[in-house]
Amino acid sequence: MSLLRQQPLAVQINRENCLVLQLSRRGRHFVVEHFSQQHHSSLTDKGLKPDSIVSALDYSATHYQKIPLDNNQQVEEQLLEKLPPQLKRNTGISYDYCTHNHGQEAEAVIGQRSALEELLVLLAPLKMPVQVVEPVYQSVVRAANAVLPYLWPDNTKFETNMAWIVVELRQQQSILLYCKNGVFQRLDSVDTNNLVGFLLQAQLSHQFSWVMSFGDKAIQSQLERQLSNQQMKHLALSTAPFFQNNVAPIVSALDNELVLLGLALRGFSQWHR
Repeated sequence: MSLLRQQPLAVQINRENCLVLQLSRRGRHFVVEHFSQQHHSSLTDKGLKPDSIVSALDYSATHYQKIPLDNNQQVEEQLLEKLPPQLKRNTGISYDYCTHNHGQEAEAVIGQRSALEELLVLLAPLKMPVQVVEPVYQSVVRAANAVLPYLWPDNTKFETNMAWIVVELRQQQSILLYCKNGVFQRLDSVDTNNLVGFLLQAQLSHQFSWVMSFGDKAIQSQLERQLSNQQMKHLALSTAPFFQNNVAPIVSALDNELVLLGLALRGFSQWHR
């Protein structure tokens, strides 16, 4: 199918719920054509245009690493040697990698095969081919880059090299994605109760110029107040520009479903790794 005609289906399964999003093209832009929430035990393709599926594995099921390479040893061997203990004990893993700096460095993603197989079983009732399953952080970074042109404040001063942190706000542990000029660099997690203090220390060491966040609504409101008091540049991320006249069934979808938007956009690019 032509890239101009395809409408990949973004599917995210969280516990008992399955969120589904499908984009369509409007001139040079993408807008949401379908957004729904289903129970994964009764997943159906009703109301969806047949296409391929793009989905994601959560942070707990994947591991990201960037390591220097020794030219005298196979890349795969070096990656497996540097796995964290919990993955070394897991015999079923899948991985993908690419090299940088003329083969001097490798960037890899390792996933638990059992989590991948479980996801594929849950997606089977949709009766559509699964095109891509990617780590969830890739979806978040892609979506953040897509919504930023709509959300930058009018007085924003752009620099040649801009660094920011995308924070997914969760009740216990929040996830931090470090980006430079929109390119993912690394991820971290921090106790949500200590998040502001952590960000202040990171700012003092010039690790970023902006904080961008989404996720838990109560934590988001609290974070906005705290960062404003610290005069830290903060941006609340929202997918609202892509919904336009298609109202989300739940208001929180506008600022929480970055993963779905990132997945849907991934399906339109056959060259993205």
